[in-house]
Amino acid sequence: MKIRTIILALVLCLFLIPAQVSAVDFTIEHTQIDAFLKEDGNVQVTEQHTYQFDGDFNGITRTLIPKENTRIENVEAVENNKPLEVKQEGNLYKIFRGGSDETITIDLSYTIKNGVEVYTDLGQFYWPFFDSSNESSYENMDIYVHPPQPTGEVLALGYGEAAGTIQTTKDGVVHFELGEVESGENGDIRAAYDASMFPGASINEGKAISSDLTAEIAAQEEKLAAFENRKDFLSLIAPFIVGAFAIYLSALLITAWRKKRAVIWDVERNSLQQSLLPKEEMSLPATILHMKSMIPSGSLLSAALLDLVRKGIVDRRSENEFILGNRSSDHRHEEMLIQWLFYKIGNEGKFSIDTLDNYIENKENQQSYHEDFTKWVEEVKAEIKEHRLVQKKVGLRWTVAISGLLLLPFTILFGVHDLLMWMFFSLLLSILFILFAMLYQPRTIMGARIKHQWNHLSSTYTNVDKKQWSEWMSDEQMRAFIYAIGINDKAMLKKNENLASTNADSGFGYTSSDIVMLMIIASTLTNSFNQAEETVSAGTGTGSVPGGGSGVGGGGGGSGAF
Repeated sequence: MKIRTIILALVLCLFLIPAQVSAVDFTIEHTQIDAFLKEDGNVQVTEQHTYQFDGDFNGITRTLIPKENTRIENVEAVENNKPLEVKQEGNLYKIFRGGSDETITIDLSYTIKNGVEVYTDLGQFYWPFFDSSNESSYENMDIYVHPPQPTGEVLALGYGEAAGTIQTTKDGVVHFELGEVESGENGDIRAAYDASMFPGASINEGKAISSDLTAEIAAQEEKLAAFENRKDFLSLIAPFIVGAFAIYLSALLITAWRKKRAVIWDVERNSLQQSLLPKEEMSLPATILHMKSMIPSGSLLSAALLDLVRKGIVDRRSENEFILGNRSSDHRHEEMLIQWLFYKIGNEGKFSIDTLDNYIENKENQQSYHEDFTKWVEEVKAEIKEHRLVQKKVGLRWTVAISGLLLLPFTILFGVHDLLMWMFFSLLLSILFILFAMLYQPRTIMGARIKHQWNHLSSTYTNVDKKQWSEWMSDEQMRAFIYAIGINDKAMLKKNENLASTNADSGFGYTSSDIVMLMIIASTLTNSFNQAEETVSAGTGTGSVPGGGSGVGGGGGGSGAF
């Protein structure tokens, strides 16, 4: 069943992975489009595309979507005056030119029938050479509109990416200097000349557009001027805004660091006279979970079971069997562990690895095992929370989080107004504020003390000699041994094995073989937990179709490669 599920997931992935995953790696370094307006209202277009390919490729693509009442004709492609094969698939044109790891320049030409809209006063070329369905970015794009004959009278307007990019020559050629155009953007261009320059084109009788176009140009110029004024103002105040928030964040970090150092110094000073083995301020399972900050595993469960043995709540009858004693438990999570292991998994107060294996082999029990394990871990965490080892600092954290959110409007404004450096710094500060608010929970004196003392035990335990070990009471030896198993510290476990094997008669009573057996228990519990957890998920996705026609009049297009 498991193998079939994996195979099915792989097959689904093959069908559902978008086409872009396996697409050709390329960059469109430069694109120049020249639109030559004709007296009959048609438009002759030449395009020059320079592609840089990384890897193998078969050619390039160009999507040309005509506007309503127009059509695209005579699409041809050449490279260095050498004709290339062009294959049309709807609005998609494939230009075949294979190769590998090279830069190529391909010239494309076509005619837009009825591309010029002629009115009683003006004839305009209003066209989207690309639209939001375009999936490729143009690193540098220039579009030129050439009138049928030289003229000094021209009205031009750009939309989207083409807004504010217009330069006009004395002969009436309009240059839209777009520069970099990212994928998924619109950029319609519009150029209008006197209607008398198109004597062979049909005229839209009774309709004039010059006043509307002039008003629209004036409105856009006013809008662009307002944009530049806002940009200048934002660039003026950006250093003060970003600087103020940066100082505020620095003050927070320095204050937090100083308070942390003060707590650590106090803990270290008061810990000088204490023994190597820390006092038991929390139960061992809670201490281990707090110190390790780990995803709860079989090692934690094994440590909890052995801690019940240490306390005399559970007796070990054989190498793999435990029996419940008469002493009552001290914590709620201990009661839950006893009920779970000795009555639900085990039977009548007895628990062994064999009963665990039998329980897990029944698939109906696996989900229940996971749920019980999770509930037990939550109870261990509840004990940790009761001791208040960290300070919540709710008020401060909310204040800091709100400060980070206050930066987001400025981040958006900086980005919209092309102040990318200030956008980056403000976004970075916002993220840092929010992270501080999420993560800042300084340790209390007790929390710092527990952290310091148990870390000190882990780092110095390998230096414990036989004499010092023998001076410890058996309960202290057992606590050190259980802690090593719980945090799965290889060095401590090795040291425990050496010390216990040379002190078998010291009162501790555990030999090397006992230690190996207990390690097996931890491994078995971990494996059983992993076996209980099997999840399979599958995701779906859909590809995209080039050329959505979201430009003016339903037209548009884009570029790509294959």
